[in-house]
Amino acid sequence: MSSLNVFAQFGNYSKKKAPQITDQAAIVYTRVSSKEQADHNLSLDVQRKAIEDYAQRSNLAIIGYFGGTYESAKTDGRKEFMRMLEFIKKHKGKVSHVLVYTLDRFSRTGGAAIKLAEELRDKYGVTVFAVTQPADTSNPSGVLQQSIHFIFSQYDNQLRKQRAMAGMKEKFDKGIWVSKPPQGYDIVRTNGQRKIVVNEVGKKLRKAFIWKSEGMKNEEIILKLKAMGVKMYKQQLTKIFKRPFYCGIINHGLLEGKIVEGEHERMISPEIFLKVNNIHTGSVGYGVPHKKEDSALPLKVFIKCDTCHQPFTGYVVKAKGLWYYKCRTDGCKCNKSAKRMHELFEELLDRYCVQEELIEPLKSVLIAEYNEMNKGNLEQQGILASQLREINKKIDGLEESRFVLKEMSQETFDKFYPRYIKERENIAAQLDKCKLGISNPEEAIQYALSLSSKLPMVWHSSDAGMKEKLQKLIFPEGIVYDRKNEVFRTRKVNEVFALIASLSGNTPKMKKGQTILMMICPFCGLDGTRTRDLRRDRAAF
Repeated sequence: MSSLNVFAQFGNYSKKKAPQITDQAAIVYTRVSSKEQADHNLSLDVQRKAIEDYAQRSNLAIIGYFGGTYESAKTDGRKEFMRMLEFIKKHKGKVSHVLVYTLDRFSRTGGAAIKLAEELRDKYGVTVFAVTQPADTSNPSGVLQQSIHFIFSQYDNQLRKQRAMAGMKEKFDKGIWVSKPPQGYDIVRTNGQRKIVVNEVGKKLRKAFIWKSEGMKNEEIILKLKAMGVKMYKQQLTKIFKRPFYCGIINHGLLEGKIVEGEHERMISPEIFLKVNNIHTGSVGYGVPHKKEDSALPLKVFIKCDTCHQPFTGYVVKAKGLWYYKCRTDGCKCNKSAKRMHELFEELLDRYCVQEELIEPLKSVLIAEYNEMNKGNLEQQGILASQLREINKKIDGLEESRFVLKEMSQETFDKFYPRYIKERENIAAQLDKCKLGISNPEEAIQYALSLSSKLPMVWHSSDAGMKEKLQKLIFPEGIVYDRKNEVFRTRKVNEVFALIASLSGNTPKMKKGQTILMMICPFCGLDGTRTRDLRRDRAAF
């Protein structure tokens, strides 16, 4: 029989083999887990020296160094680690070993580390070798030994994480924020104590909260912040307004729904935070799904049903090209022609119109009325502003004594500083309530009067966006449709327009010579119901 070697060509052999490396060449990978270790720990030097001593004893030529910095081993996506793997792939057949101090320096990913080490052996002929945990991976026993080390490294990592999470939860429970603070805060360390304080950006964000509480739109707030050097986009600002951390409250996920009062410095008071979010959740149309505004239905969502108090939606009868408003509640059966609704709304606007010859006399009366309304606020504002200056002086003096002159002990500083900060927040909150909403009331009144002389025409001829703005300007909380009497009702009207209507005799009389006005004041932002004698005012005309 002929030689059996002739049958070798028919064998089923693996085409992929690890390259045969004739020269023993190694690369070195060292790392620590944190920046503090890299800056202040000698571990990197210890690792490198031990690896170089082993390479010298084993006649291994070192052709590259990787790592040498801080990288977490929780994942294998580390920058230096990836650079090392790319080097191996690029120099396939030229690298025989990856030398590390211990296997957990290479990876703590358990099964993923085992797979990676196997791939390096089988595909590139590279052995991962720990100089303090030697294992011969050329045989199954050595591979098993190395794999056990990788598994235990991952297990140790998981135990550390569990302990760390438990420690974090304990601190959160005590009101101590241990994660990175949000925008507007810095971490400072004084005499070994870690504190989270409001920084310069935070002081500007504080203004944003106050502006929002006064009713300013997000777009305008973003522009004002930009002018102050703080870049912001709309979604980011919304997230800031909704984060209780800024008013001293901690609600981290580790607390599982528990709310804790934090020890960090408050940027704003809880009252301002809640006011800002009440403005958001209480605004007309909040939480109501809506499509892009349609010029045919500018009153959609703005009108509410008097029976079920739900916002109106709308639809079109395509065959006839007719638009209708309807209550969004099933079974309410309140449908109304858009044309008729618009006629009724223009009739409502007409009640807040003033004849042009009455503009100047009305202006004088409105300015006098405005000054009378805000007289107390102005006096109180001056008092609070003075108190705010005094408390700021006390806080500045306290900080100077403690941190600059070193005259005050930390114990004394901790005793008075939180008290002064809380007092400042209370004064700022009171001052916010009585501040004027506009800087030039005379100009605002003149504009309102000019607009009020032609309200139906302005609304009728405007586009959908302008109509919506005008609607909300005059009726901040929208209007209610009374289907039985086929009229619109509203409880709250912009103060200026309400006064125009009352002085012109266009509001319903409650008692002889009196008119009740339930409104939101655009100047001080306060809700109010007041009854006033208007006979003297009307006599002016």
